[in-house]
Amino acid sequence: MKRMLVACLWLCVLASGTWASNDLYQRVEAWQAGFPAVALGQPLYHSHALIHFYQARGFKTLWVAENGLTEQAKQLIHEIDSIGNEGLLPEDYSAALFVQWLREPAALSTELLDAELLLSDRFLTLVNHLSAGKTDPNQVAEQWRAPLVSDQGLVFLEKMAAGQALATVLDSARPQQARYRRLIDALAQMRALATEPWPAFSLRPSIKREGRDSRLPDIARRLQLLGDLDVQWSGSSLDADLIEAVRNFQRRHGLQQDGDIGPETFRALNVTPAERAVQIMVNLERWRWLDSDLGKKFLLVNIAGFDLRVIENDDRILQQPVIVGRDYRKTPVFSDKIRYLVFNPTWTVPAKLAIQDKLPEIKANPNYLAEYGFTVYRGGSQDIVDPSTVDWATVNAKNFNFRLVQAPGPLNALGQVKFMFPNSHDVYLHDTPARELFDKHQRAFSSGCIRVADPLLLAELLLKEEGWTREQIDQLVASGVTKTVPLKTPVPVHIEYWTAWVDSRNTLYFRNDIYQRDRVLYESLIQPLSPPAAH
Repeated sequence: MKRMLVACLWLCVLASGTWASNDLYQRVEAWQAGFPAVALGQPLYHSHALIHFYQARGFKTLWVAENGLTEQAKQLIHEIDSIGNEGLLPEDYSAALFVQWLREPAALSTELLDAELLLSDRFLTLVNHLSAGKTDPNQVAEQWRAPLVSDQGLVFLEKMAAGQALATVLDSARPQQARYRRLIDALAQMRALATEPWPAFSLRPSIKREGRDSRLPDIARRLQLLGDLDVQWSGSSLDADLIEAVRNFQRRHGLQQDGDIGPETFRALNVTPAERAVQIMVNLERWRWLDSDLGKKFLLVNIAGFDLRVIENDDRILQQPVIVGRDYRKTPVFSDKIRYLVFNPTWTVPAKLAIQDKLPEIKANPNYLAEYGFTVYRGGSQDIVDPSTVDWATVNAKNFNFRLVQAPGPLNALGQVKFMFPNSHDVYLHDTPARELFDKHQRAFSSGCIRVADPLLLAELLLKEEGWTREQIDQLVASGVTKTVPLKTPVPVHIEYWTAWVDSRNTLYFRNDIYQRDRVLYESLIQPLSPPAAH
């Protein structure tokens, strides 16, 4: 039946006499008969979408006319040739061949049909990569569970057929966040700096305030290139101007902002602009993975940045340090919605943590459970077990059949409040009694959950629209009573992993790749596209 409909459509095309329609129809027929989908010897990645597209438009061409390439085809070639500016590879879209067509248009005269098909196919590839990423996060990003953008390439091609301008269509395919556009500019800056000599500094000795060192002129020069030192420096010691520049650099790189130049600061200074460009490339790809609509008001946690922000109408209204999961208990990347808060919460220790973390503590200290306010239950029941009646020395992972529940209080691992967005990872935001850990600039200490530096301030912000005041929150916390407070309007929370970003003041930030994810993603990003599997 489908073949008959195509044939009927083809008869209509014959009647209209559209240029090249006969050739396009025959090519589509060949694909449907099982012949390889190729053009000029290059594989076509989207033959099924192309069949649908050209059938729907009566096999009329989009990119070529009888006299050669159309203006929008030439514009597409220029866009493809410059796509490296966004951290993608022009060769994935046959850039060299297309540019040759612009230089030698006469050579194309006998290959216009192939040009039409190849341009449509590479357009589909390009908009798919811009709107959803080149790589598959499920393959290259461990514990990346954020909602992904679906493949919408044909929608964008149909926009072109409807007469929309190429620039408009491509812009609509790109991530809409300003951070993506700012990262593109940062990539250009780093690539420009890559032509500068960048010798590595020795990591020792450190340079302290007013210290003299033969490396200082080169350090000052590097800080000027990076935008951290905005004055001409001709001093002979680590003076006030240079200290301020060092602090700027340390702040941008998540280092201790003491103004001294120690091993960690030297190590960050030694990272070349080419290496930073790679870091920016992988973060551009992470933006392409995400849905552009994060919400009008949302929480954004950057795992690698140890940072939480509340964004409303594109403005940052709150920012706090956070503690995230250790390398062997990584905080996953995902999105959800905060639906309720629990003040003065109890803590039911997850079974895995109870065995791996708590059981050794119990064996080492017979009073541990009492000192830290734990009640012991038998398995999943409500039967309370007196811990003194258990021979803990004989308990192990195989026979551990207890549930540990910690009462509210100053020692409770969740602190005074937790922010709940029920999920399969059992990960949420909460307070912590271990306040001293926020003094560290690298804060991967948790078992996967996210500990918040000032949780009551965050609670105040989230509950303000619910009619709560800070005084009411403080009174509830002081009462010690466990209380669940639902949010009438759940607030989106996006837990992400960024090692490079640019803020609204165009300041470029870098963070260490604490979970070693950048290299894996980069290696996947630079791999040539594989031809589609034969059907």
